[in-house]
Amino acid sequence: MKRYLYSILLAFFICISLSPASGQTCSEQPAAVEHYSIPSEALYGELFFDVYVPPCIDDRIIGGYPVVYLLHGQDMGIEIWQEMDLREIMRETLNQEDIPLFITVVPQEDQYLLSTALSGFEDALLYDLIPWIDEHFNTCTDRHCRSLAGLSRGALWTEKIAFEHPEYFGSIGMLSMPGTFIDDQSLYFLSEKHKPDNLLRIRMDTGNEDKYRHEGKNAAAQLTFIGYPYEYNIQPGNHDTDYWKSLLGDYFVWFSKDWDPVQSSSTITQTAE
Repeated sequence: MKRYLYSILLAFFICISLSPASGQTCSEQPAAVEHYSIPSEALYGELFFDVYVPPCIDDRIIGGYPVVYLLHGQDMGIEIWQEMDLREIMRETLNQEDIPLFITVVPQEDQYLLSTALSGFEDALLYDLIPWIDEHFNTCTDRHCRSLAGLSRGALWTEKIAFEHPEYFGSIGMLSMPGTFIDDQSLYFLSEKHKPDNLLRIRMDTGNEDKYRHEGKNAAAQLTFIGYPYEYNIQPGNHDTDYWKSLLGDYFVWFSKDWDPVQSSSTITQTAE
């Protein structure tokens, strides 16, 4: 009998040792990257995007998970996020910080040389992508659970989309802002629709060696002029992947403060160069 029990236990431990996920907890596993494409009338074709799904996501969770949408810059594609090791950044952030599990979605803008007046990217994001994500994943659909951020041209898109449609997002981030899509008067007009229910939490970050840093300051000055709360930071860095990668984890933590509306805040904190 003892020999039989020993054989059973030995077989069990052999099976465990051969498992690829042996001994790994949820916090030790990187996010899975899932590749999708959906038809989009706004783009007259397909919208391609990746979804970064952390381990141990549970479809039975009531209320769903927050979602972060990240927009790449000009002359880039969604592969930029894998180059910056987004999977590992998500894993480290969830492992080291006390924040909820979240899903990250990165859409592809193929026509990144088009002006926003001609591009259908905004409509594809709002009316094709977000509804598809909410239908196929267990997401929280309250605006406070949905965050939007972009780098370079993606930061410009973030500003335009969020200010024109504040009902979709609770917090936004703009890295290496190379100017603004919105003139002063239009920004003031759009901001009037936000108060008090749809006020955005805004964070802007620019490297102190970024060749576009002065344009980014001008965008921040617009917000100051109309009295819109925001956070603006200038740290050592350039207009490159090293700088953006260094801030992604901070952005996830900053976004998480809005995923519980009770904890959200709208204070103005600025740092000068």
